[in-house]
Amino acid sequence: MKKLSSTSRFVVAALIPVSLAVTLITCQQQEKQAAKEADLTESAVAVRLAPVTLTELSIPVQCAGLITTEKESRLSFKIGGLIARIYVSEGDVVKPGQLLATLDLTEIDAQVAQAKNALDKAQRDFERGQRLYRDSAATLEQIQNLTTAYDVAREAHKAASFNKTYASIHATSAGRVLRKLANEGELAGPGTPVLVTNATAAGSWVVKSGLTDVDWVRVQKGDVARIRTDAYGDAVLEGEVVRLGEGADPYSGLYPVEIAVRPGDKHLASGLFAHVEIVPAVKRSYRTVPVEAIIEGHGHEAYVFVAEADGRTVRKIPVTVAQLYQSKALITSGLDGVDRVIAEGPAFLTASSTIRITE
Repeated sequence: MKKLSSTSRFVVAALIPVSLAVTLITCQQQEKQAAKEADLTESAVAVRLAPVTLTELSIPVQCAGLITTEKESRLSFKIGGLIARIYVSEGDVVKPGQLLATLDLTEIDAQVAQAKNALDKAQRDFERGQRLYRDSAATLEQIQNLTTAYDVAREAHKAASFNKTYASIHATSAGRVLRKLANEGELAGPGTPVLVTNATAAGSWVVKSGLTDVDWVRVQKGDVARIRTDAYGDAVLEGEVVRLGEGADPYSGLYPVEIAVRPGDKHLASGLFAHVEIVPAVKRSYRTVPVEAIIEGHGHEAYVFVAEADGRTVRKIPVTVAQLYQSKALITSGLDGVDRVIAEGPAFLTASSTIRITE
């Protein structure tokens, strides 16, 4: 075996400490890196990811209103006078054509008699004038004036007789008396409501409510509705949108809507408060995420956190939330190209946080 020269032995002896030093430094760096990674792992926020799903939904429209009938009549006398009799009370069932109230006819009968006497006189004058005209004892102008006077008297008698006919109130349809607004002996003015009735025929019950402009554009005639009332607890009545207002109510700012109610075997009454859920026929596409993934919500604007490709860092992105539906948040924008969001632990994250993904 060839012996090393003294120079070689010196070089080897010099390299050994250097090699040991390099090895020691490398080990220290590895230990520091391992400690650093251990610290990062220990301080990392444990999170759980949830998938972003694309779905088509028809979000129900919620509203409330009062149950009433499609035909609610405010009955009144055509002419004024003293109320002689009111034959019904509030809550009474009425039939079509039933007599409900009458005026005192003393003054009205006098007006009819006066008009009849004026008509008889005009008719006698007209017939006498015709005889005189045939005998050339009256002029054509006189005959024309008598004809006009006769026609006026006839129409005046017709008007007085017509007014007497409407000096009584009759039910316009089968239903119930909701309210009695006057009593016997009171003076009723022309057209002043005396009784309020409704039509209780099958298919006449409706819920009258109002919609915001955002909901109004989503609802169409024929959309299915589910109606609940406090009177019947959790019982659900079927319904259908039958009328949509084309203009907003000037007082509430809401757009009127009427929902026809099919009561089934339930007994309804006018004035019952109803909760209505309308299911629009038109569906819309949404990206859905768990509600827990939404943070810093303000109106329809909010944020979600997503994990970066390294699985350790996060990114905070803004989203637009259409609505919270059941346990999901419906997102209309902001999640393009995102397939998973952080659904558990986002409240503890910042843009510089380190995460640890758990199953």
